[in-house]
Amino acid sequence: MSAGVAPGIRLQEQVRPGDPRFAELSHSDNQRFEVLPDAFVLPRTAAEVVTAMQEAVTQGWEISCRSGGHCGQDFVGTPRRNLVLDLHRLNDIRLTADGHGVRVEAGATVGQVQKELFREWGVTLPLGACSAVGMGGLVAGGGYGPLSRQLGLVADHLAAVEVAVVDGDRQVRLITARANDDGELGDLFWAHTGGGGGNFGVVTAYEFRSPEHLVEPGAGVRLPRAAGGLHVQKIIYPWPMIDEAAFTELIGRFFAWHERHQEPGTAEASVFATFFLHHNTTPYLQLMVQSDADIDQDGSALADFVAGLTAGTRVMGIPRGGRMTFLTGTRYMSQADCGDVMGARSASKSAYHRAAPGAGQLAVLYRHLTTPHAGPASYVMLNSYGGEINRRERTATASVQRDSIAKSSWFTAWLDQGQDELQLGWLRGLYEEFFAETGGVPLSNASTDGCYINYPDADVLDPMHNRSGQAWSDLYYQENYGRLQRTKRTWDPHGVFHHRMSIDPAEV
Repeated sequence: MSAGVAPGIRLQEQVRPGDPRFAELSHSDNQRFEVLPDAFVLPRTAAEVVTAMQEAVTQGWEISCRSGGHCGQDFVGTPRRNLVLDLHRLNDIRLTADGHGVRVEAGATVGQVQKELFREWGVTLPLGACSAVGMGGLVAGGGYGPLSRQLGLVADHLAAVEVAVVDGDRQVRLITARANDDGELGDLFWAHTGGGGGNFGVVTAYEFRSPEHLVEPGAGVRLPRAAGGLHVQKIIYPWPMIDEAAFTELIGRFFAWHERHQEPGTAEASVFATFFLHHNTTPYLQLMVQSDADIDQDGSALADFVAGLTAGTRVMGIPRGGRMTFLTGTRYMSQADCGDVMGARSASKSAYHRAAPGAGQLAVLYRHLTTPHAGPASYVMLNSYGGEINRRERTATASVQRDSIAKSSWFTAWLDQGQDELQLGWLRGLYEEFFAETGGVPLSNASTDGCYINYPDADVLDPMHNRSGQAWSDLYYQENYGRLQRTKRTWDPHGVFHHRMSIDPAEV
């Protein structure tokens, strides 16, 4: 069925084939997947979102939405949609009416929000390091970033969500669900604290107010005050210095430090590191690390962490950075959309780690990173976790993983479609051999705790790749899945919102 021209939507808000913008909109961050609807709709207001959704529902059209376009899977374009709501123009950031919260529309990017919060009110949120990611999907999946060990997940600061839903009469309603709501509204709010995007409706805006213990007494805007400065370093470790023994020692010490420093509220909890373990076609490993200069005043917590990784070994790091003002340091540590990953095809996987990997797993990792492979951007990324993130109970939010010490992302990118099989084979081979003892995936056990829904991996649906015997939902949602299913049945009774890894409303 062709959507035609939606009569309730202004023509200037639609982008159709033949419009020079269509080709750009049809490709999101991962160029493996095309989004080819009859039309993109570019709303500027929540009312325009409702109008477009109502037109689609009335006509029986397939519809989906996106904010930043950074979903690693083909959730927006498959199955083929008639209308795709692209929310990038829905990006207003303002105080709430009482002046205590901040309302952020779903199309605002992480970079926009970071700058606006700091420049307008001197506050911050634990947003991610990828500045072009849209807030719509980031928050729905829980969201984390370099301030998360100090401040928790982004969703831990969520006070309300405004979402356009389709009711049992196929009428589109704009609903606001708040953190203090009970019953079905409470379920809808909770589902947006880690339940993932594309499940319950179209989020148009979030309202943020932080837990009291993270806000200074008497603060007008009830968000954490931004630090007066950051200690930041980017450190390169040349591959020629690193043999298998040194690699095992380096990664082992990374995890050991995080095992020792899991508690919130310490100087060490302000230390956050991202360790890029590049395939050796890139001639170095890179550590990006920061700490809050108001807490870690002389930078000693950061310095001790960095020094401890290589002390007594032959590995020497080449550092850059120093103390910077807050926003400059944040931008210095950010990972913008640029370089080799632009215009690239990509694949990614994830894991939460409760403890250090075993020696055999590190041997697998070393071998795959040093075996010849034609990959311009192939790596495993280790991110700090724990601290304030782990203060909450597992069921307090939909983000269930609340006792991990690190999170990993397994990634490869390439340009030529003819390399799909090669690149996917490399990534799958590494990941599935690393987790071979648990069926090729990181089950919830003493060492790991499943996967991160904002890094979705459709391979876990396939028993050839997920040989654990456990459902994909066990990896991502665990004991929280039943409540998410109930919420799905209540708020999307006609299954308007669906993709390959959307919440299945059927009771098990």
